[in-house]
Amino acid sequence: MNRRKLSSRNRSITAAILAVIGIFAVCSPNRNTRSLRSNTRDAMKFKFSEETLQQAADFQQQGQKFNSTIATALFEFENSKHPIEAYIDWSKDSLCINDAMVIFTNVPEKIAPLRAHALDRTVIVPMQITNVQVGDNIHISEEQWELQNEIKSSYKPFDFNINLFRVWAGKSWLATQAVHLNPFDSEVYHWMDIGHFRGTSHFCGETVVRHPEIVPQDSMLMFMRRGLKPGIDNPESVVVEDMFRMTYIPGGWIAGRAHVWPTFLQRFEETIAMYFLTGVSIVEDQAILESTCIRNKGLCSLVRLDNHLGYVDPSEQFEQCFSEQECKERAGWRQGVNRFFHMKYYFWHGGNFRFWDPSTGFPTEDEDFGLYHPYEVDSSGVEAIKQ
Repeated sequence: MNRRKLSSRNRSITAAILAVIGIFAVCSPNRNTRSLRSNTRDAMKFKFSEETLQQAADFQQQGQKFNSTIATALFEFENSKHPIEAYIDWSKDSLCINDAMVIFTNVPEKIAPLRAHALDRTVIVPMQITNVQVGDNIHISEEQWELQNEIKSSYKPFDFNINLFRVWAGKSWLATQAVHLNPFDSEVYHWMDIGHFRGTSHFCGETVVRHPEIVPQDSMLMFMRRGLKPGIDNPESVVVEDMFRMTYIPGGWIAGRAHVWPTFLQRFEETIAMYFLTGVSIVEDQAILESTCIRNKGLCSLVRLDNHLGYVDPSEQFEQCFSEQECKERAGWRQGVNRFFHMKYYFWHGGNFRFWDPSTGFPTEDEDFGLYHPYEVDSSGVEAIKQ
């Protein structure tokens, strides 16, 4: 992964300056930043419809309460990463669960039938994709989104619709809008990609987030899909530059307590401002997540790969398991399963997980071997968890 390198001290100073400049840049001569403005100027804050506000108020008046709420979205537009038919098919596996949900979409008529079983815990928010923002304090103009096609990035060869990147960068903002709406008086809120459950229909009819208590009190819960890589993962940079499938934080599911999400969103949008000021592409939301976590102490808690998947100590589980194999299964470990989609298993089974906070610095391999090498290859050539 390419990075723009600075000393640790200069990186912190530069980040602070760029964040301030980026949030309040109004008339920069640079096309890439001149419209990045304060919300008090012309950024568009999303307004829920009266019908949506009334629905949320009705749920609140009825005392409809759930410990956690999942926010997700489905927008139909041309030239997305996958055909709309694929997204709808994956949505069937994601929306059939019993968890409380707030769903943002421009095709509510396609979403409603998939939540017919959970009307008492569902709010469908109709909205146009052009209303999706990246923060409450900055607004990215249509011109700036179009300019993303001119910036070097790992997605440039694919010629995707810019609305795809708008939704990716807007995940934290969408989740925070669900927090503001708060129809179910939840303590924990999640962002979940609507394709997170693809191929796992056995969760249908189940409440997946059975263990919201694993979310830290004052930081965001994320997870690592791979170990760190020497020479690639290096915190001495202003921002992490995107490289397809190279980030160690997957953005398909992130969670936080209701009081943490607004703070996280503010730090996330400050990071986006830094991307604009340094001329780096914002099309990879996972790179932006990494940059946000690196530069904000105590903001992120990443579930490590070396201490839970496959080898969770039965005595440390919130739910008892009676053999090593059962612990492996209960922790969600499947050889060959895409680790982008593991978060549901953490919330389903619970566990006392060890975390890593990127803002504390990147240890060497000698200092923390498991952070770099959580896996080993066995004699059959299959990747397995190290004991």
